[in-house]
Amino acid sequence: MTRVDDRYATAERFTTLRGIEREARRQLSEVAWNYLHCGTGDEVTLRDNTAAFDRLRFSTPLFAGITNPETATRVLGHELSFPAYVAPFGGGEALFHPEGHLAVARAAAAEGIRQMVPVAAAHSLETVAAASPAPAIFQVTFVGEEEAVLQLIGRARDAGYTHICVTYSPIRQWRERMTEDRFTVRGETGPANFGPGLSDPAALAEQLDFTRPRWNWEQAARVMAASPLPCIVKGVTSARDAEAALRAGAAGLYVSNYGGRSIDRMPAAIETLAEVRRAAGNDVPIVFDSGIRRGSDIAMALALGADAVALGRTVALGLAADGEAGVRAVLRILRQEFWTTLGHLGCSRVSELGPHVLC
Repeated sequence: MTRVDDRYATAERFTTLRGIEREARRQLSEVAWNYLHCGTGDEVTLRDNTAAFDRLRFSTPLFAGITNPETATRVLGHELSFPAYVAPFGGGEALFHPEGHLAVARAAAAEGIRQMVPVAAAHSLETVAAASPAPAIFQVTFVGEEEAVLQLIGRARDAGYTHICVTYSPIRQWRERMTEDRFTVRGETGPANFGPGLSDPAALAEQLDFTRPRWNWEQAARVMAASPLPCIVKGVTSARDAEAALRAGAAGLYVSNYGGRSIDRMPAAIETLAEVRRAAGNDVPIVFDSGIRRGSDIAMALALGADAVALGRTVALGLAADGEAGVRAVLRILRQEFWTTLGHLGCSRVSELGPHVLC
């Protein structure tokens, strides 16, 4: 008699996301594990992001399954093997693996998706861009002097990035697990490169000064108009902000509550997605993150209005488990889960996902 384990055995080191998470836990210190998994305050939003997905249900049609659905799609002009980007997680990715986003870039390219590179990275934007064809979107925080922000965007253009992911962080976050651990990225990893290639932290602090007055939509519109690259605005969780971002010149929207790491007691991001899609209309590209843990979650996000998702914590776990190989395993498993979900829902291609697949 053939055992189930034998039937599903492969030559790959990792065959499930659970296995990758277990290995990442073995590799990381308690401090690094808390940094990866923490949220702000009581972590209500962090928990709600995944709990909201748990409340959603598919409606699977009988005798309508598809044997070999097509997972490839095109978003923001990027050809993707499945509708996913790597989210711009940063500030401590070298805690998970010394190569950080260099390893992520190679893995993303090998698995046919694209990467969003954070401003707070352990490697320069130019170095990451040179690592593979995957780096496509560079994340810039709209804070400090407008001219300094435009200079960063110019560097991204010169390095070959195609889009800017606009983020906004007017004040530091309150993350109790990090506070209790006395966590600092510099203390864990040595001199950290909090910026797009600035090896001197003092120079970065001068360019991105969080003590200066916060920006408004007028400033954001002015910089997006002057930007040599189209901008997608991250942190959109309401029709109000979707409409404001589009009026300001956004080329796309990024629905996210930053994985519960910005401010606590915001709505679960997936619960805001349909409202944002209605406000934006059908033609505006929308990327989604916050709570994605499975390939089935990707399908749910697309059914509610996203064109693609961005993967943060799951990719970081793969990076911690086994560097580039671990990230490739995460992306491969998520694509396989997404493929299986599409087939069961009777969707032959990504564009066929819609609200009708949900109960």
